Amino acid sequence: MKSKQLIFAFVFLLLGFLLTFSYQHTKSTAEIVQVNDQEWERDYYYRKQLIDMEEKNKQLRDELNKIRQEVQETEQELANGAADLKDLVETKANLQKLTGELPIVGDGVAITLSDASYIPSEDHANQYIVHDRHIHKTVNELYSAGAKAIAINGQRIYRNSYISCVGPVVSVDGSVHPAPFVISAIGDQEILEVSLNLKNGVIDMLVQDNIEVTVEKETNIEMFAKDM
Repeated sequence: MKSKQLIFAFVFLLLGFLLTFSYQHTKSTAEIVQVNDQEWERDYYYRKQLIDMEEKNKQLRDELNKIRQEVQETEQELANGAADLKDLVETKANLQKLTGELPIVGDGVAITLSDASYIPSEDHANQYIVHDRHIHKTVNELYSAGAKAIAINGQRIYRNSYISCVGPVVSVDGSVHPAPFVISAIGDQEILEVSLNLKNGVIDMLVQDNIEVTVEKETNIEMFAKDM
């Protein structure tokens, strides 16, 4: 009888131990699973944060590239605008040089018109001196040949300048100049010279009127701006 009681006691003791061990193991396993779930949630959170950050960086890079493109386009527009403005300024300056508002320097020719060195006693002296019509024809021919600026004895003239004879001298815009008359013209030297020497042209007409004419090429002819 006691032997059976001992056996039952041992069995119950063993069963209690197994139940206690099983409970502890189950509790531990549950804690491990719970910890693993927390780690997974934390890992998922960080991964999501990283994905969101990468997406935000991509958006920022796209915006930066767009801004850079806009800056480049703006810079190009400014450069084109500056080039256009420079061209306008140069054009304005060139026009001011042609109108006499600014001084001008350049190569060209110098035509000297002189009274005849010999006047026959039987002829009238008026037939052997330079008149305003001779100067007018010479100036008009030079302008037609593309002269940019013209001066008579150093006095710059303009499209509306007034040239007239006053006895043996010539008046240019009220200033009197005696012969010889040096007409300087800035422009293409070859074209100006060819134009003056055309057959039956200006020089031929001047020679027929007993005017002594010389034509020379000159460099760095300087003409001042008119007084405003």
